[in-house]
Order: sequence, then structure tokens, then C-alpha cells
Amino acid sequence: MALGATTYKTPNIINLIGSDMTSKEGCGVYLYGANEVKLATAGGDRPYAVIVTGTDSLTPGTYPSLIGDASLEMVDQLGCVVQVLISSAAGVVAGDFLLIDNTDADGTFTSVSNQPAAAVDFVWGMALTEANSGEQCLMRFQPYLVQA
Repeated sequence: MALGATTYKTPNIINLIGSDMTSKEGCGVYLYGANEVKLATAGGDRPYAVIVTGTDSLTPGTYPSLIGDASLEMVDQLGCVVQVLISSAAGVVAGDFLLIDNTDADGTFTSVSNQPAAAVDFVWGMALTEANSGEQCLMRFQPYLVQA
């Protein structure tokens, strides 16, 4: 779990965010540059972590900028189980493979049965519980790249 400007997993110090991450718990982020994370908005965004506690920057509305006073907490270790937010497209059931919803483009997840994965999309993991659209489910964070 990365807490603000510290992380146990990588030598990267995450101290910049590329958008307002307030109330984005359960959304996926990708690493943009050496020390910045952004909300994943498309299937091809390379998985880095899932937000556990969101925050805004020190200068709201201006991005990229430094992480705000509250810490940004993320689950970034492969194999961890994390709660993810399901997009507005449709619900998911246990066993579905999940990827970022291209339509909502807000870091939320959808099933490959709702949005077929294209070549060079990333599947972020497998749903371990079911959830309706707009709800959270458990997912094992185990990303892989879809091949052609």
C-alpha cells in the first residue's frame, strides 16, 4: 500500500496526481512519469494500483500537482484482494475478468462480457464477488496484457 509520498514496493515516490482523486475509492490508476499517478480512463492504461483512500491536490483544479494534506492510499501489490468500483455499464459476477470501462472513462471497472477486451488492453484482475453497476466488489489485483 502506498501512503502519500512513501511506497514499500518501488523506488518511485508518488507525490503528484493527475486529477482530483477525492471519492475515487475503488478506481484504477496508472503510473504517469516517475512520480505521478492518473486515473485510468481506457483499457490500454497500464495498471499500477487501485485507490483505497482518495484525495485532491494542494492546488485543486490544477494538475498535475502535489498530493493534498490527506494521504493517497493505494493497493499496488500483485495478488492483493481489493475493493473496486463497478462502472455504470452493468454489474459483474464472481469469476468475471475486469478492465477499465472505456465509456465511463473515470477509473471504474467493467466485465469483459460487457466490454470485450481488445488487443493491448489490460485485464486488471478477476471479480471475487458480484456487484451491480455503481457498487463495489472484491477483485484480485493480477493484471495482464491481452494479446492479439
